[in-house]
Amino acid sequence: MAEVPEHHNRMAVERMRTRLARAESELEAAQRFLDPKTGDPAELDVVRAVANARHSVGEALETLRLMVGEPGG
Repeated sequence: MAEVPEHHNRMAVERMRTRLARAESELEAAQRFLDPKTGDPAELDVVRAVANARHSVGEALETLRLMVGEPGG
């Protein structure tokens, strides 16, 4: 019976990895529309928020890699 939870956990990790990879891709695309040299404080807040979100998603992906024992990327 121990195999079922382990298999379930692997599937859950793979689903999380898929969703996080998609989020990383979407955030990267969003960054292309933003100007990091903008003079608009509101847009600069968005630039920073998107950059922070990409960093957080990258950290989450790295944590998943470590959880399953894969080499870092």
